[in-house]
Amino acid sequence: MAESTLSVSLGDLRGEVQRYMGAGRTTPWASLTLGQRGDVMSAVNRGLRQFYSPPPLPGESSSHEWSFLRSSGTVATESPYTTGAVDHTSGTTVTGIGTSWTAGSSWVGRVIKIGSDVREITAVASTTSLTLDRALTTDIADTSDTTPYEIYALVYDLPDDFGGFRGSISFYDGDGYVPLRITNESNMRVLRSQNDIRKGVPEYAALINKTVTSNTTTGQRFQMMVWPIPDAVYSIRYNYSVITNTVMSDSGGNEVVDDDPVPQDTTIPVGGALHGETILASCLTIAEGLIDEFNNPGKMQARYMERLAASINLDRRSNLPDYFGYNGDNSDSRSFDPGRRKQPVTFNNVEYP
Repeated sequence: MAESTLSVSLGDLRGEVQRYMGAGRTTPWASLTLGQRGDVMSAVNRGLRQFYSPPPLPGESSSHEWSFLRSSGTVATESPYTTGAVDHTSGTTVTGIGTSWTAGSSWVGRVIKIGSDVREITAVASTTSLTLDRALTTDIADTSDTTPYEIYALVYDLPDDFGGFRGSISFYDGDGYVPLRITNESNMRVLRSQNDIRKGVPEYAALINKTVTSNTTTGQRFQMMVWPIPDAVYSIRYNYSVITNTVMSDSGGNEVVDDDPVPQDTTIPVGGALHGETILASCLTIAEGLIDEFNNPGKMQARYMERLAASINLDRRSNLPDYFGYNGDNSDSRSFDPGRRKQPVTFNNVEYP
């Protein structure tokens, strides 16, 4: 499918920003000074971030979520792991026999049940050695006998570009399972602590932040926690908001840093021709602030807010249904049951009592 000739490319954005900042619309990238390149990159990248995560419009309390920044994903749950047996334990260290545990960090956070004890795995040193968050009630002696166990996966990684759930979380067509209820991590831990080990089809899901360190080069990532513990492989489907990448990159997708590599001017930012003028206005707003940071908000900021309102209105209208469906409430009829008012209320797939 051919790209619209009205789409705004990186070359268009870069040229307009360069013109506005006095560097010349047609000046080649290699002819710009290091400082000019830095300003252009800043204006384009910050302008795109501002457009993709816009401020609330006047009179509105929340930011608009763009329909084109939406994708879908699938999480495949895992069955309980039972290969081999526990040979013995010593404090928080568990030694297996005939096991093939996955060494490294991928199993950290999983739950293991040995006898009546349920513990969380904090490290996996090898295929036969792992560490628990706390010792078992009674150590298992190193004898000829072995002890069965089960390892459960309740938490699953979400894509790197994940920016939040959009809508319900469900299973594949024809599976016959009820969509999962979205709750929070705190409530999930309450469910886990108040119930005995419960296995079955997942009924609840919670979005949790993946643990990161302050000196990491990787941004925040997210995970999905489910309950009850999956007793088999289930394919869970969800829609989510997408976190996009910069368009300031070369033909191989490598991000432009200072003067290396040369940006690929034909790259089209997400949003297409319909929102091209709004994207450009957002970039010029940032350029305006870089030129005169004491004269903001200026005329480009006002232009951007005008274009933003138009783009949001267009995005909303393009996703409206023809009608909202049949209104069969019957709350004003004689047969209305007052007890229905006592049912829980669900909003955005979150249940409230």
